[in-house]
Amino acid sequence: MLSIIMDFIFPPRCPNCSAYVERRGTFCAPCMRRLSTVHALARAAEMMAYLDGIWAFAHYREAVRDLLRALKYQKQRSALPALHTLLVAGEDVLDDLPRPLVAVPVPLAPKRQRKRGFNQAEKIFAPWLRMHEISVAPLLVRTRETAPLYEHTRTERQRELRGAFALAADADAAGRDILLVDDIMTSGATLTECARTLKRAGARRVYAFVLASEHL
Repeated sequence: MLSIIMDFIFPPRCPNCSAYVERRGTFCAPCMRRLSTVHALARAAEMMAYLDGIWAFAHYREAVRDLLRALKYQKQRSALPALHTLLVAGEDVLDDLPRPLVAVPVPLAPKRQRKRGFNQAEKIFAPWLRMHEISVAPLLVRTRETAPLYEHTRTERQRELRGAFALAADADAAGRDILLVDDIMTSGATLTECARTLKRAGARRVYAFVLASEHL
């Protein structure tokens, strides 16, 4: 009843263009078509050695960028419903991946996770993956904090990230097909280092889903 009253007083609007929508936390159809575009991302040579495929679900711009920033830096979990709607378009890609498949969120450094209170990659992807009977497991840990990477070259990012991830205690990646999940991809250095760690631990194939990317 309360939600009905709230929708009457404050009608739900698209988080991108503010057009009226039927359900709170959803994009209008035109914005959904423009922002949500599942696409395979090109892999540089060093990425191809460890990653068997990367897909982004949306372009990192406009409301997608703003919602991700609100979730990560302002801890606004109210951003999650709209972000969750972007995943639906990726179901065909998910169906084509091998089974059994285990999903692994890219881990945060322990200090950063304690400060934020959650791993945004897990919050974005876990409900959708479990709905499709894909288990989510913390097979990786981050062994140290790394310097901000956005101003670094690809080579500098690779150097900074080398050894920043390790297999979690008692985790077993041998012979498994693994799906890394993260919120955004810029250079791909973080995903590559995670995949490298998993492949060295015996993983058979490693794929990656990111919610958004600036790359087309």
